[in-house]
Amino acid sequence: MPKVKMQDLEILAREEQERQSRYKGMVMVCNGTGCVSAGGFKIKDKLEEVIKAKGLDKDYLVVGTGCNGFCAMGPICVMQPEGTFYQKIKEEDVEELVESHLVKGKPLERLLHRDPVTGAVNEKIEDISFFTKQQLISLRNKGLIDPENIHHYIARGGYRALKKVFEDKDPDGVIQTVIKSGIRGRGGGGFPTGIKWQSGKKAAQEKEEEIYVVCNGDEGDPGAFM
Repeated sequence: MPKVKMQDLEILAREEQERQSRYKGMVMVCNGTGCVSAGGFKIKDKLEEVIKAKGLDKDYLVVGTGCNGFCAMGPICVMQPEGTFYQKIKEEDVEELVESHLVKGKPLERLLHRDPVTGAVNEKIEDISFFTKQQLISLRNKGLIDPENIHHYIARGGYRALKKVFEDKDPDGVIQTVIKSGIRGRGGGGFPTGIKWQSGKKAAQEKEEEIYVVCNGDEGDPGAFM
């Protein structure tokens, strides 16, 4: 298999962006652990079935996404690009949801989020108080891509940071950037990641041998949105 060049990433990104632009919209169905346990896979399958039956599959793409971080409200579906948020969807709701939102262009109010304190109906995900003050950085693509489709990730800027690292060839600069970012472990210790990397580099220089920093890519229990 030939090596992928950095220019190839830009080509792949454009191709995926063009593919997605052919659709009027994307139906993003949460397939995170919490939503799946509430029937998320069945909702995705039913949406695909109904959308195809109505001849809308050339206009709307159904995508299974990672966790939205609001597991108690699952199964969740977000209509893009408008960002309309639907919650606690059941299989028997799908026909009405597709007819109302995709065919008639009218949000299905009974499946929208309702504020538990004020009773206000929130149509957009960013209007929900739980999300309003969240500043998403590493999780900025949550609910917007299929985590099992690498082209989705590349289309939204995936590997650009790695590209910059390879181009700049400045290990100390990378470490300082990570230290400055404040990124830390999500375990009980919360140890600063940049300091860990810096310590590894220092140890390698002192011992004059290769040092490996092993990354634990998962903290907490499954479905805990860590």
